[in-house]
Amino acid sequence: MGNGDLESLGVSPLDRLRAAVDTGDAATVDAAIDSLAERFSSLQHFSVEWITATLSWIGRVHGEAAVEAALRAAGDGFIADRRADSDDWWALPAPVRARVVSRAMLANGATVTVHEDEDKIVLAFRCGTGGRLIDEGRYETRPGSGDGYLLLSEPGPMTFGRATMGVYCAHCSIHNELQPMERSGLPTTVEYPPQNPGEACVHHVYRTPDTIPTDVFVRVGRSTPDR
Repeated sequence: MGNGDLESLGVSPLDRLRAAVDTGDAATVDAAIDSLAERFSSLQHFSVEWITATLSWIGRVHGEAAVEAALRAAGDGFIADRRADSDDWWALPAPVRARVVSRAMLANGATVTVHEDEDKIVLAFRCGTGGRLIDEGRYETRPGSGDGYLLLSEPGPMTFGRATMGVYCAHCSIHNELQPMERSGLPTTVEYPPQNPGEACVHHVYRTPDTIPTDVFVRVGRSTPDR
């Protein structure tokens, strides 16, 4: 490796992209964009895998209640600071809230189809995180790889009342429904994570709190909706 190659180690793909834009080098711009996209995807996959591996270890060693406790700690200590006040969130028009949800999911490698009715906007994602883990069989025992990731098997609010649910998807119930409901009475978004390979992760974005069905609250253990 020559000195020039060593010097290039300190130049990020973003800096290369900016330099190529400044010089009008279209081929280098395309290559830099591809490199950035590849690096982002690789880091995103790495993050999802280690989060899921960590939650799986917590659940297997300390029990599923510890998984909920860990996610709640993240929700209280980090997620809450990044979320707008619920009153401000629900003051936004449903199309704006749907765009925010979609933007976050698309940034994580999802694809989406959209339809709507008089009560809600329905976003159906092929999820690039929890859904990808299901599609790739990461919760299944694989020869030579040991046990797959943890399937939660204690039905309750964390699993949306399901008999089983992939542990990664538990952040959906904790961070987007349970904790927001506990703070303000309303979910941030209403989610139906996939259960089987190929299924979509479906989000219902309701136009007003009054249009949220009671069973949305009941499935996470809140028998009396507080709207």
